[in-house]
Parts: sequence; structure tokens; C-alpha cells
Amino acid sequence: MKRMNLTIEFKKISILSFSLCIAFAMSFFLIGCASKEITVSELSTEPAVDLLLIPAETTTAGEPVQLAVIGYDQNGKQTSAIGSVIWSLNGLKGSLQENLFTPNLSHGAQAGTVVIQSGEIKAEARIRVIPPLPWSEDFENVALDKAPSHWISATGKYFVKEKGDNKVLVKTPVQRGLDKSNVYIGPPTMKDYQIQVDVMGTRDKRRVPDMGLIANRYTLDMQGRQQRLQIRSWASDLRMAKTIPFSWETDVWYTMKLKVEINDDKAMIYGKVWRTGDDEPEQWTITTEDPLPNREGSPGIYAYSVSEIYYDNLKVW
Repeated sequence: MKRMNLTIEFKKISILSFSLCIAFAMSFFLIGCASKEITVSELSTEPAVDLLLIPAETTTAGEPVQLAVIGYDQNGKQTSAIGSVIWSLNGLKGSLQENLFTPNLSHGAQAGTVVIQSGEIKAEARIRVIPPLPWSEDFENVALDKAPSHWISATGKYFVKEKGDNKVLVKTPVQRGLDKSNVYIGPPTMKDYQIQVDVMGTRDKRRVPDMGLIANRYTLDMQGRQQRLQIRSWASDLRMAKTIPFSWETDVWYTMKLKVEINDDKAMIYGKVWRTGDDEPEQWTITTEDPLPNREGSPGIYAYSVSEIYYDNLKVW
């Protein structure tokens, strides 16, 4: 009886594996079909019941972004029968001339959507405007309980709050999920920059947070419970990580600075931490080398918020 049950289970697994193989094959086939360019003669003439605005996600340093509208009929076929389209902006500052959006760089970094509507049908595309370096963010122009709109993975996790006479960014403990969080504030192709921020960790009974900076996919981490300072490339595999003892106090502002230099086939990573308001020390607090360098990556901030963490005066140059 046990052998028969094992045979049945093996057959179930075999059927499932075969089904997965078929699903993967079909997905590749459909992707190939979707990428095929459709000629005018192959377009449907049935009315559009759905619209697609492309590109759906764009990052620009200030150059105009041209978009295109694609319509689909009730059978899912691409159609040329698209009614009149109304264009509008949601959260973006700049000019829109039908399908061409030109950002207003006087507003600095921003993000929002271009929206189209034809009758009852709507579609939108997101645009991030990331001006050239240097950047400076003190959060004074960010709405309360929000995060900068162009940041990646900050919404719903980081919130601008009033603290004294200033606005600061706060990472709070989460109600569900993970307290660890990486936030990226620029394109993933960036390199040859430095990043600096003021940070303050708080204590919740015995819980003390970790907080830090990200550059070129390296993290500079002030670890609260261990009272350490660490540079690493990936928390799950500390292949090149360097850790030193570093005592710091809660409810005290510190300034953190991180720089990465690529020299031939290795990276040199430099980290510095000092009390905010004190003179910046000449020597780097921690330095390490990576023989398998990350050559590029977005600047960002890191948090393990078992208690509240505050950020202010973020700079990238």
C-alpha cells in the first residue's frame, strides 16, 4: 500500500513538472509573439476597449519623454480604432504637448504619472525626474506623512514628520512584515559619487535599530545592538564584509558618509561616522576592499527599524 501511494505521488510530481515546463514554454512563445511588430494592415478596426501608454516607467535627467498610445479591442487584438485622447499630468511639474512631456527642472527631483483618457478608458505611465548631481534633501518641501515621490521602496515605510522646528524623515517599526528596508533614490547605473546623511536612532526598551547608507550596492551600517560599524555588499553573504567595534548612543544625531572608488579590478569602500555638529574627522572610520567590485548602483539609505530612526540633511555629490 505504501509503495502504491509513493507511485501515485511520483506520478503527481511528474505531471506537475510537465505542466510547469509547458507553462514556461508557452510564456516564452507569448513573449515572442508580443514582441513581433504589427503592421498597419494587421491592426484590428474594432473599437478600442483598453489602452496602453508606453513606456510604462521612465527615468529622465531632464530630457523630454515621448510616449505612445496602443489600443486593444474586445478580443485583445491591437486596434487602430482609438477615439480622441485627453492628456494630463498627475504629480508632475512640466509641460505636456500631447504625447511629449518636458520636465520643469526648477522643481528638482520628482515623480508622477502622465494620464490619458478616451471616453471611459484610462491609462497612465510613471515618470521619475532625477536631475544631475549634486542633490540635497532636508525634507522641508515634502508633505507630512509622505516620502519623496521619486524614491524607490519608501512609500508606506518612511514618513516625513515634524521634529522641533524642522521636518525629518522617520522610519518606523512595521505592523507586519520586515523591519529591514533598502531605499534607492537614483538610477541603478550611477557611480563615482559620495553620499552623506544625518541619522538618529532611538531606543524602545531593549530594542535598538540599525541604520545606514548605500552606495554602489555597498552598505555602511551602524549596528545598534552589537555596537558595531560594518561595510558589506550583501547581508546574506558577507564575502567581503568588514566589521569594527563602534559605540554610539541613542537619541543623538550622527553624520554618516560613504564613498566607493573603483580602481582597475577592485573597489575601495570608505565609511565615516561622527557626531553631528562636531568637525568632520580627516581619517575614514572604516575602509575595506572588494576584489569583485560592484561598479555601479543607486545611492540610498538602509534601516532595520525595531525602533524609530530619523534621517535629515541627505546629500549626494
